[in-house]
Amino acid sequence: MNRALAAMFLATFCAGCPRRLEFGPEGPLDDPRAVLSRVDAADARVQALTSEGKLTVDSPQARGTLGVFVAVARPSLLRVELFDFFGRPQGLLVVNADRFGFYSAQENRFFTGPASSENVSRFLPLELPTRELVPLLLGEAPRLSTDELGLRVSQEALAYVVRLSAGKAVQELYVHPRFFRALRSEVKGMAAYDVAFDDFVQEGDIAFPRHLVLASQAAKARLELRYSDLTLNPQPDPSLFEIVAPPDVPVLEVDERGVPVTRRW
Repeated sequence: MNRALAAMFLATFCAGCPRRLEFGPEGPLDDPRAVLSRVDAADARVQALTSEGKLTVDSPQARGTLGVFVAVARPSLLRVELFDFFGRPQGLLVVNADRFGFYSAQENRFFTGPASSENVSRFLPLELPTRELVPLLLGEAPRLSTDELGLRVSQEALAYVVRLSAGKAVQELYVHPRFFRALRSEVKGMAAYDVAFDDFVQEGDIAFPRHLVLASQAAKARLELRYSDLTLNPQPDPSLFEIVAPPDVPVLEVDERGVPVTRRW
């Protein structure tokens, strides 16, 4: 058999082979708490990032793809800038601890106030508290708070599947068997959103997903974020998280519900 035929035979043979689960050096685990403990350790290795990228939104409020710059650092520092095809600013969200600032190019106005879910949702078609949004952007999936845990291995998904139950709510968390980073999270029995991560890159002992998809059936919204020019764990630049309005843009103070604050003098 010549080399060309041998290569064709090998490719055809391998295409029919089932993919194998690749576990870490300790082999397969059978305790869901042990899996989640390793997920916590892997998540904790990523404390901050800066990146350019693309954000695609599909929702009743908005639809399209924009350029994006993201800077985020635990526990509660966030900056997201949006640009149109020509590089013109379209929006800016800054969160610094319990305060937020949001610039809307369409309204030519800068909103500021408490960093509540309602206020952050001015920027996104989903209500997400900062305590969830920051970890999400760092590749971490939220979890139900519960001690009712189960574990199985999915050959189809090539992942551990940790089942978390809290009353009628059930979450299935798919975990990479070697990196111990979340691959996806699916929640049933409560108003929630599903999330998926892929396109992982490795830097030393860090595995990081450069592609994030967030979907909510209740909100009929889907967000897709692709990172490029990614820098992991940079020293946070405090100036990126200053809540300052662009020059000559009116500022509107709002309360935690997003209602304008009326000042009495």
